[in-house]
Amino acid sequence: MNPPLDRDAGHVRACNRLILALLACAAAGCKPGDPLDERVVAGNPLALAMWRADAPRHLTPRQLADFDRAMQEIRFHIMAAGAATGSEAVEDATLQMVDRQSVRHVLQQGLGWELDRSEAERSTLAAGMATNAQMRTRPGDTESADYLTDLRERQVVRLKAATDEVNRAREGLAATGMPVPPAPSPAPSQ
Repeated sequence: MNPPLDRDAGHVRACNRLILALLACAAAGCKPGDPLDERVVAGNPLALAMWRADAPRHLTPRQLADFDRAMQEIRFHIMAAGAATGSEAVEDATLQMVDRQSVRHVLQQGLGWELDRSEAERSTLAAGMATNAQMRTRPGDTESADYLTDLRERQVVRLKAATDEVNRAREGLAATGMPVPPAPSPAPSQ
């Protein structure tokens, strides 16, 4: 009996088992993948809460913020479409819509709807500003002139907020790999 050979054979077997385990792990998908391809678990509110609590291990803070915005936009879309009414029914419809979908899909759907809504709001604000810019007051009517000045200032603030929302949605969609059409040219400043 030759003890050094038995010990070497044991090490070889152990190394072989380790190599086989690593190969099996690689074949089974144990290697890190794209976190946006992860499936959302949302069979019920508790399942979503548990999935969301674990998500920071896989998703960046920006991806989590985009996910939360996408979920909120999906809720808005369900309510606006009249697909459900009441908070519990809207939440159930939202969970059904996102359960077992990839994070990428949820982001693209929710942020896509956010982009559509934000661009429509921005366009409406810009058109209103253009119309209001044509308004004139009678000479000496300082009250009306002050009102129009205040209105224009509020509209500029609202237009900037809408433009920022459009840009956030565009950036979030681009981060998912979704092609985003070019942004419309900005409205002329008033």
